[in-house]
Amino acid sequence: MPKILITNDDGIYSRGIKAAVEALQGLGDIYVIAPMFQRSASGRAMTLHKPLRAKRVNIEGTKGAYALDGMPVDCIIFALARFESFDLAISGINLGENLSTEITVSGTASAAIEAATHKIPSIAISLEVNREKHKFGSGEEIDFSVAKYFLRKIASAVLKNGLPAGVDMLNLNVPSDATKETPIEITRLARRMYNPSVEERIDPKGTPYYWIVGTQCPKEVLEPGTDMYAIKIERKVSLTPISIDMTARVDFDALKNILEL
Repeated sequence: MPKILITNDDGIYSRGIKAAVEALQGLGDIYVIAPMFQRSASGRAMTLHKPLRAKRVNIEGTKGAYALDGMPVDCIIFALARFESFDLAISGINLGENLSTEITVSGTASAAIEAATHKIPSIAISLEVNREKHKFGSGEEIDFSVAKYFLRKIASAVLKNGLPAGVDMLNLNVPSDATKETPIEITRLARRMYNPSVEERIDPKGTPYYWIVGTQCPKEVLEPGTDMYAIKIERKVSLTPISIDMTARVDFDALKNILEL
């Protein structure tokens, strides 16, 4: 049986990770290693300056499950040290969409990227939700049935056929109003999802403190063919093939001339 690893950045007790386990039943032996706590926006951070603690947990339908007091990337490294190898890695189902080049900020996408660096075919899957109401919750009130359907569909195909040359992972996003009949659009990453800013506030002692906040890019600037356009305008499922080789596809000699090397 294939070995399947599931992780996330919402934490081991997120309903999204339970939904992923349910979606993949019968496709292989499932293992879960996920953070003990909420780790959204952790990117590819690793825990290098303190020891990691791991706790065995019971998740029905798995061969083994651990909660790790580290980052999503730590979970991939721990999983490979404990269980050696996997045929597929799944990160999600995330509460909230992960779109644009900002996936490098996402702990969900970064866990899949980390698995891909170890030559494990990987899928990051995210479900669009009401961000103010659900983004940092456990997801108990969320209906994951459609996201589970698309995860199983794509995971089954990857286990059967692998990924094409040059594709290391897939970034899968499901609109909140999707049905099983919603089309899948193959997309490219949009430039960015948010326009960040810093909000200054004053604590009770009169000392300023700061929150990084952001507003989503307006729909009128979204480009057709991008993941954001598919999700926000067309209301389609977005599937973006990702290469972890970020080397620019340019003529190196032309670059030397520009830089006068």
